[in-house]
Amino acid sequence: MSIWGKKKHFERVPVEALQPGMHVSLAERWLDHPFLLNEFTLESEEQIRIIIGLGMTSVLWCREHSDKGPREVDIERPRAAGWKDLVEKARALREERRIKTDESKSRTAAAAKAYAIANSELRGAFAQAYSAPKAAVARAMGIVNEVANAFNSDQEVSIVLLSDRLAGSNIHSHSINVMLLSLLIAKAQGVEGQGLNEIGIGALFHDIGMLRVPDAVRMKPEAEWTRADHDYMQKHTDLGAKMTLNLPEFSALARAIVAMHHERWDGSGYPFKLTGEKIPPFVRYVAVADRYDELCNPQRIQDSMPPSLALSRMFKLEGKHFDPAVLACLIKCLGVYPPGSLVELSNGAVGLVTSVNRDNSLRPLVTIWQDGCKPEDAPVIDLAVEPEIKIERSLRASDLEAEVRDFLNPRARTAYFYAKAVSS
Repeated sequence: MSIWGKKKHFERVPVEALQPGMHVSLAERWLDHPFLLNEFTLESEEQIRIIIGLGMTSVLWCREHSDKGPREVDIERPRAAGWKDLVEKARALREERRIKTDESKSRTAAAAKAYAIANSELRGAFAQAYSAPKAAVARAMGIVNEVANAFNSDQEVSIVLLSDRLAGSNIHSHSINVMLLSLLIAKAQGVEGQGLNEIGIGALFHDIGMLRVPDAVRMKPEAEWTRADHDYMQKHTDLGAKMTLNLPEFSALARAIVAMHHERWDGSGYPFKLTGEKIPPFVRYVAVADRYDELCNPQRIQDSMPPSLALSRMFKLEGKHFDPAVLACLIKCLGVYPPGSLVELSNGAVGLVTSVNRDNSLRPLVTIWQDGCKPEDAPVIDLAVEPEIKIERSLRASDLEAEVRDFLNPRARTAYFYAKAVSS
């Protein structure tokens, strides 16, 4: 298996010797050249003409990563005047890509700000959950209304990966993640208006009963639970549901989410052992969202799963537990490579999936590792507008050298929020 980030050995060759199949580096001209990446494998004669049109006389070539070596130099090889036009067109394309990268960064910054506010409000709500439940729900409804309104609008909404630092406490970030994923599923299933608000408040409070479960029990791996631990953990649904009984803001459907989100399609869940369509649809949405985030963000960080593997596990090994249509909907919404996935692209680049547009979930935004580039200046490829580039496969962090891992910073905990399209 390839390990990305290992130092490559380059040697200099004249531009007249270039041919498709050679792996080259233009890092010396990275501010000037119009290509997407500094280092890439030549795919066409047009790319060679652009390099020559830049006025370069030689480039760096990596033998071990090339399919072909230099061709015999033809000193009579013509340099057409039109090649400068190719350079200008390529530079214009690079400028378009730069603008899209800046827009992506603006969206992420806006999402991070909104997430920080939501996380702070949720902390306050949870702190008041038992002493002042009405005040707690009022604070939580502010979060739900904002997110539900975004999903109810016609404006494009993206799911954006946030930094690990923002994830904070697991119970708070988990609740926000589950709310967001549940609303994503609900919207895709055709739910609108007040229905999104009901799902949102139920999903946000789905684990409120966990506040009554001792940390010593909650932090244990499931494999180490005693019978008493198991029983205590299962009580959280009943504890949470009882908290909502005297709160008019909780509809019957929202309360059902709190009480039933551990019910399973095959009847193996709790507390009522419901099966199939006896489980209310809204509950099925939250059950899928809850399990997915539980796999990505378990209590013990060392047990966490990469997002793409979490989806694969749910589909292949746990499919009988969930409504097949709802599970398929989550996969369609997040794509095969959800935010937080490390991926290898068809052009040889490696990157981190940082955003999924709900209308282009199979072709997400990918932040690319580039040697010699600062993380804040990393290229961002929008695969929705780069049809010639595709994701080849998912990677594990262990596939990468430390330098690349640090650059991409795959999150120990996966946190995300929504972002609206940036206005032109």
